[in-house]
Amino acid sequence: MQSDEQRELYGAWAERWPADAAELLDGYSGTWWIGGGWALDRALERSRPHGDIDLVIPRSELSLLRGWLGGKWQLWCAFQGALKPLLPHDSDVLPLGTTSIWLRRSAYGQWEYEVLLDPSDSESWRFRRDTAVTMPLDDALMAVDGIRYAKPQIVLAYAAAEQADVAWLDEALPALDAEARAWLAERIAEDHPWRKRLLAAG
Repeated sequence: MQSDEQRELYGAWAERWPADAAELLDGYSGTWWIGGGWALDRALERSRPHGDIDLVIPRSELSLLRGWLGGKWQLWCAFQGALKPLLPHDSDVLPLGTTSIWLRRSAYGQWEYEVLLDPSDSESWRFRRDTAVTMPLDDALMAVDGIRYAKPQIVLAYAAAEQADVAWLDEALPALDAEARAWLAERIAEDHPWRKRLLAAG
């Protein structure tokens, strides 16, 4: 979610839904999926507006995505709280600390998509916070209406670093089976408030 400070500095985000992302990438040959709150909501079989939408691609496929967008979009590197334009003639060597690319149609338009750059590839998922943690990509994703989303335990593994509210976890627990709860418990610190709840639920 964009903060008020970010909005003042960089401008607002347009409301986009998964179907919009699917239309943007219809025919694209690269690997992509949706993460974050949208993915968790799909697992919980609910639909509600979000302040933004997180597209995820393998970092190694950035060149492929840039070619697909074909100069019709502005791409900006997001790193260390700052933005820098990624111009058509620039290489794929990004500023140190770049974690995502923001997309908009022009300087006069709103931001429309954030593209997270992931260490995964077309066959294997890798945890950005510990790339030794891996699994087949198909095991990390689920498909709903032809669109792939990160499974809830994947979303929660990232969220745990910023979110310690057990009530927030309880809301998501119905989307986790015993295997997913055990996997998530292994990904978070032993003293994290979620861990005890996950093990108790298992």
